[in-house]
Amino acid sequence: MIIDGVVLAGGLSSRMGEDKALLKRDERDMLTYTADLVSSLPVKRLLISRNEASSASFQPNDANRYAHNSAYNCAHKFEVFNDVVADIGPLGGIYSVAIQSKADALIITPVDLPLLRTEDLEQLVNEGTSAKRPAYFSHHYLPLYLPLTTEVRQYLDDVVKGKVPQRSVNTMCTNFGAIEVTPKNNSRLTNVNTPAQWDAAKKLLSLAGN
Repeated sequence: MIIDGVVLAGGLSSRMGEDKALLKRDERDMLTYTADLVSSLPVKRLLISRNEASSASFQPNDANRYAHNSAYNCAHKFEVFNDVVADIGPLGGIYSVAIQSKADALIITPVDLPLLRTEDLEQLVNEGTSAKRPAYFSHHYLPLYLPLTTEVRQYLDDVVKGKVPQRSVNTMCTNFGAIEVTPKNNSRLTNVNTPAQWDAAKKLLSLAGN
């Protein structure tokens, strides 16, 4: 079983007012933090979905800028891909990396979950691998464990071609009988879209000492 890790970091961040991927969580920005989480899993490749505008401030395999970060000192080099089709949400990013992957499955994580831990992603991978189906946490369709079956690849292709009326991750999960996993700590799945939410998350991180 070959699994590739994916970080979705191509959103517009319009409500935040700045690129969420570049927000400083600790000594690392959110993109680096999330990439570190994903690359700590047994993944073969680390694939990052970015839109054309945001990629200008984050270049792939920039060894000088990211030499101090564990994700880029380990065996996993990261690869950045622009969305092939713009403005269709997370499925556009998932499609854009899926067509570059020869893996059997993807573990997909958005870049705006500052409280997320490696063990949360491990739980999804274990549950999804065991069931041989997509797996997501209750009420949270991302992160997502996604088997890259022929049927899933065809579905994603149909999405970008406009053949699927409801282009959402939850619709895809329903279509492929995804399993709903109860998270060990639901608060760690809280995403941040606004400055107020980001400030609240940083306070929680400070209280937790990380």
